[in-house]
Amino acid sequence: MTSNIIDDKFASTDLPSDQVERENKQSDMLHFSGKAHFCTVSVIDIVNSTKTSATISPSKLGDFYSIFLNSVADIVKENGGIVVKNIGDSLLYYFAVYDTSNNCIADSFNCNFQIIEKRDEINKTLTDNGLPCISYRISSDYGKVFVAISAIDDIFGPTVNMCAKINHVGESNRFFIGNDLFIHAKSISGFKFDEISGEKCNVLKFDYPVYYVKKS
Repeated sequence: MTSNIIDDKFASTDLPSDQVERENKQSDMLHFSGKAHFCTVSVIDIVNSTKTSATISPSKLGDFYSIFLNSVADIVKENGGIVVKNIGDSLLYYFAVYDTSNNCIADSFNCNFQIIEKRDEINKTLTDNGLPCISYRISSDYGKVFVAISAIDDIFGPTVNMCAKINHVGESNRFFIGNDLFIHAKSISGFKFDEISGEKCNVLKFDYPVYYVKKS
């Protein structure tokens, strides 16, 4: 279900095929580091991707996802975030929160706004390649995540699960956050927060408020 960011470069090897297969199986195994980090976790997801991808020929489908995923991944990396993996048409990434100054949270917010602002640029690249335009949603939350090491480092925990679950709550081309992140971010200057009325997420058997983030 999961895969690395799409890339045009493919590694080659001269090792015997059975040895390569054994090493690949070993590298795919998850090893939990025992480390936990406080992070802002984000998920960006293409809106109506199933319907959109159905209109694209199989030969162009790779270009469609490659342009979207790599464009977003580049923005995240440029802003100091860490890209974890793509999950179909979604991308999971995070910003480690090292101190209580909220600078790390503000960095993650500015990154997400930049991704939204770059949508026209991403869509131009898509149309230049004969592909349809896209809309997307970005959800974020805050909390402790646990690191698992394999061929790629992965993150797990309730914060990751919550961030994914609230992704479908908000409108297209908007950035919104869960309550755990709101508690830490509400005092940061430069941003405003509006609770999404009537759209609380009953994901943990109780209402979980979700907020749109705006620049003030």
